[in-house]
Amino acid sequence: MKRIGITGTIASGKTTVSILLKRRGLAVFNSDNYAKLVLHRGNPCHEKIIAIVGRDVLDENGDIVPSRMAEIIFHDEEKRLAVNAVIHPYVREGMRRFFERHAEDLAACAEVPLLFEAGWEDDFDQIILVVCDKPTALQRMMDDRDYSMEEALARYDSQIDPEIQKARADIVLDNSSDLKTLDRRINEWMRELRKEARDGSQNT
Repeated sequence: MKRIGITGTIASGKTTVSILLKRRGLAVFNSDNYAKLVLHRGNPCHEKIIAIVGRDVLDENGDIVPSRMAEIIFHDEEKRLAVNAVIHPYVREGMRRFFERHAEDLAACAEVPLLFEAGWEDDFDQIILVVCDKPTALQRMMDDRDYSMEEALARYDSQIDPEIQKARADIVLDNSSDLKTLDRRINEWMRELRKEARDGSQNT
């Protein structure tokens, strides 16, 4: 089984790629969705996070309100790093178990938006980077997330340089164009993946 990491520049369409891969029968682990489990009372990370950010982030059910936590950690780098130090190992362990469950598959994927920032490159056999040009990314953030141009620019400029990300990835999928073009490129990658698997089985 080949472990595939899916990451990308901001607003590039990582989730779209994950959906297209699921339609082709590949299992995909979503790290952001898995990380949301820590927000709920009873999760093993829940009280550790409360100890860092305080109880003002809780709703009436005792669950963490994401916007309240974000307001704290985005203005306090020490607390942001401390919260990440709790969440990242939890998500990484969940991802490890996911890959174990799919050990007999041709490949299994994990969508990890901050893969390079987290330093998880060695967890994957191949890394797919989804990119789009800057004007397209800015427009998508304004259209889909209701950001102002200033907010979109700030978020775009806060990421790792896209050229550095491209140099660290194995496959680069440009999603600046339409869905049909992206779909065709994924088909090409799937053919390469199956060919590698056939060649590998013939050589064993």
